[in-house]
Amino acid sequence: MLSRNVVRGAHKAATSSTSSKPVEKVTKLGNGLTVATVDSKKPITQLVLAFRAGSRYETPAQAGLSHTLRNFVGRDSKDHFGSAIVWSASTYGGVVKSFTSRDLFGVSLTVPRDSTSYALHVLAQAAAVPGFKPWEIEDVLPTMRADNGFRTAYDLVVDQIHKAAYRNGGLGNSVYAPCSKIGAICTNSLTAFADKHLVNGNAVLFATNASHDDLALFGENHSPIRNGSAVSPSSSAYKVAFFESKFIQWSRITEA
Repeated sequence: MLSRNVVRGAHKAATSSTSSKPVEKVTKLGNGLTVATVDSKKPITQLVLAFRAGSRYETPAQAGLSHTLRNFVGRDSKDHFGSAIVWSASTYGGVVKSFTSRDLFGVSLTVPRDSTSYALHVLAQAAAVPGFKPWEIEDVLPTMRADNGFRTAYDLVVDQIHKAAYRNGGLGNSVYAPCSKIGAICTNSLTAFADKHLVNGNAVLFATNASHDDLALFGENHSPIRNGSAVSPSSSAYKVAFFESKFIQWSRITEA
């Protein structure tokens, strides 16, 4: 049976842990990389490396490029085989996920806190220096088609709303590749896009429950992310009248 002193000590430790306020820090490194942390001293760390490389940065000829880029995560990087990256993350209890939006492309990695230093290297390899080997293009096509096939009605409506509101602007681009464009993006296009967008000045390295100094040290001295300046998106004018007319049409169809 536990003594009263042991129980009181455990309760005090738990209370102090839950009552401590998270420490938030943001640092802009000399190479342009932004490092941000929110540390609550919890045992599980969430790491995110994100770039301004979402679908709004695609040209009309690049439709579906960011969708292709997202599906390449977990495959070969320039320095390591994809299987080695995935298995290394699993060995340390990590879970790797990729995501895209109209503004961002990124990769997240969840690991136990004491594996953070190693996880940073895995995250950077998966997100910042993809290999884009020609024979892997065919490998990502089935997952891209599956993404399109599992879109919900909400996804379709949001796409159409953006297209109506911004028309030919970058914010009108879909986060999914058009079915006719799946497989049309070549490795040269992906490499050129990565060289421009997957760079320090265009990135943020964010973590919850991790040492800010450790992330800054990695970003400054050990990160494989290429140096480069931030990329500004092209203007996306909001077409108010056109959007409202389309919205009224959709409302009438829905009501019918």
